[in-house]
Amino acid sequence: MSTTNPTPQNGTDSTERIDDLRELRVGDRVVFGDRQRPVDVVDVGVRTVTDERIGAELETPMVRVEGDWENATDRVLAHKLNRWEGGIRLEELDTIVACEGADLERGEIVTVRRVTRGEEVSN
Repeated sequence: MSTTNPTPQNGTDSTERIDDLRELRVGDRVVFGDRQRPVDVVDVGVRTVTDERIGAELETPMVRVEGDWENATDRVLAHKLNRWEGGIRLEELDTIVACEGADLERGEIVTVRRVTRGEEVSN
């Protein structure tokens, strides 16, 4: 039987699950999905989504993250939206997706965790 250590590498020692992106601030460090290297929150904002069919407008948070290593790919974290369930609707779900580029309609469903740096260990 194998075991996995859910603690991220690179000097982090504790994690806090984030279910609402409104909890994050610029400068926070997070891991998401199956990634082990923390990335930095570099921008937080709000996107406004409208559905003219039902006259609904929704403001939902979005967070841009980037790694501090060469060739790191920026990602945008956003809440998944429910636009149809038993009828036309527009609501924010707890599910978070990591999107690459400007396409916020498609992304990988991820679990986001804020990490705190532990004491640095010198070799």
